[in-house]
Amino acid sequence: MRIEPGYLEIVSEVLRELGHDPDAFGLETRQRLSEPEFLSMTEFLVAEAQEPTLALRIGTKMHIGTHGLLGHAILSSRNLRQAAELLAQYNPIAGARGNIRLSFGGGKAILTFVPPFEVKGAPYFMTDLFFGGLTTGLRQVVGGTLFECSIEIAGRPPMPEMTYETYLGVPVSFGHDTNRFIGPLREVDEPLPAASIPLSNLYRRQCEALLRDMAHAEGLAAEIRRELLSARGRFPDMEELAETRHMSERTLRRRLAEEKTSYRDLLDEVRSHLAREYLRDTPLTVVDIASLLGFEDVANFRRAFRRWTGLAPQKYREMAPPAV
Repeated sequence: MRIEPGYLEIVSEVLRELGHDPDAFGLETRQRLSEPEFLSMTEFLVAEAQEPTLALRIGTKMHIGTHGLLGHAILSSRNLRQAAELLAQYNPIAGARGNIRLSFGGGKAILTFVPPFEVKGAPYFMTDLFFGGLTTGLRQVVGGTLFECSIEIAGRPPMPEMTYETYLGVPVSFGHDTNRFIGPLREVDEPLPAASIPLSNLYRRQCEALLRDMAHAEGLAAEIRRELLSARGRFPDMEELAETRHMSERTLRRRLAEEKTSYRDLLDEVRSHLAREYLRDTPLTVVDIASLLGFEDVANFRRAFRRWTGLAPQKYREMAPPAV
C-alpha cells in the first residue's frame, strides 16, 4: 500500500468541514504513506475526530483524479470490465493483506472487497472508505446515476443503512458474509466515453506499465521519470519538480547527478519513448506528435527523433510493428 498525497488532501478537507484544524493532526499532504503509517494515521484520526461517518465522507470525495496513475488508467478504459480489472489489481486501499475481486454470476457483475486491516475504534473504516471511493468514481466514469446497483456489507455497522445510502447513493444492506458491490452484468462491456478517444488504449498501457513499475523502481530519477511519463505532454519543469519535493533546483540537480542522470536526460528519454509509441500505435501526424511532446518546431522534433533512433519519424512508422 502506497497512499498518495491526493488522498491526504481530501482527509484535510473533510477535517476542516467537521470543524477540525488538519495541522493539529500532523498531516503532511505532500508525503506518501506506507501501510503501517496509514494505519497509524487512521487510528489517530478516528480517536480524535470522533465522527462515525468520517470514512464515508473521505471516500465520497475521492474523484478519479485523486487516484493518480490509477485514475488516468481507469479514465482511459474501454469499458467497465477493463476499469474494474484495473481497480482490482492496483487499488492501494486493498493493501498487502486485503483483496478486491471481480466476478460474474446470475446476470450480475460483483466486486468483492476484503479490507487489509481493521482500524481500532472503527472496524468498518476501510470498507466505508472503499465503497465511498468506488461509488463516486463509478459515477464519474459512467457520467450519471448508478442504476440497478446495490451494496452488501458483512456484519452490522453501528450506523443505520439509511446513512450509508445517503452517502453512497445506492441501496445498502447489512448482515452478509462478504462486502460486495453488485451491478448489472449487461453494463460491463458497454463502451465508456474514453472508448472513442484515439489515444485511450495507449494511455491505458502507459499507466499500467507505470503502475507495475512503481513497485520495483526506486530513487529520485525513477520517481521523476514516472511523473514525466504520466504528464501526457505538459511536462513539469525543474522549478515545479523541485517545489513539489520541497527542495531547491540546485539540490534537485545535485541529487539527480548522484544517480548519474539529469532532468534533461530524463525528459529526453521520456520524449523518445512516447514519440515511438505515438508513431507506432496512433494515426497522429508528425506535427501533432511534435506538439504533444512540447516541441515548438516540428523540425526540432525530427532532428531529436533521428538522434534517438537513427531514423526519420515517418520511416520509423513504416518499419515499426504495432504493439500487441
